Amino acid sequence: MADYGLSVNNMYGSVVISSSYKVMVFSERGSFRIQSRYSDKEGYGSVTFAKPVYTQEAPQVFLRHVSGVHVSLGLFITMLGGPGNWTGFLITSAVRVGNTLQNYLIEYVVCKYSDQPSRQPYGMNIYDAQGQVVFSSDDKVVRYTKFAKNWTLVVGNQVDTYKSNLIIDADDFVCVSSIDRGLNWFADGAGYVGVSLLNNNALTLEITAQRSGGGYWYYQGTNGTCFGVPVCKFPLSRYYN
Repeated sequence: MADYGLSVNNMYGSVVISSSYKVMVFSERGSFRIQSRYSDKEGYGSVTFAKPVYTQEAPQVFLRHVSGVHVSLGLFITMLGGPGNWTGFLITSAVRVGNTLQNYLIEYVVCKYSDQPSRQPYGMNIYDAQGQVVFSSDDKVVRYTKFAKNWTLVVGNQVDTYKSNLIIDADDFVCVSSIDRGLNWFADGAGYVGVSLLNNNALTLEITAQRSGGGYWYYQGTNGTCFGVPVCKFPLSRYYN
């Protein structure tokens, strides 16, 4: 039987909408604060989604540092809810120096695979072979700006740093969804893993990992793969609630 369905390519030949492959689309945006009660303890910030995400896969969370009282910011994420009903996320943060309470303003964007058909009286819904919606005309497709794929390892006494070598612009949002302490994808070679979004008042994308002995992170790739972190711009004119 001949193939059937729909496939939409962009000007570079990449598939952006398809009835065979899931499409990453915008879900919501907002802002929150990361704050601490003590200057030498972790900071916390949390978001409850305005509408749950019903995909089995966890949504992708992108963060943009807006302002703060510290010159550095490192964090990791904990997704709230579970497969089929993701409800929000929790951010745990730390700073390298200073005796001032943490107080950061962070803008976030949540993206997901399309999970709901359009309810409008006109438009388009696309389903896969299993009858699951993979795109609707209500969806706003995510446009990736750049990827961190070539990491430089800087070995420390206890904590190693993996530099992305990317220039992070003021309107860039960094995906932090894979930075969930990272024990599994570091092959048990790290005690904790976080991502730095601010270093000495400069926007950055660096991964820090406390070595715990053994294991290995294939940060430079294996079998034709590499570890990539997407960075996107989400202009308000297109990506709005």
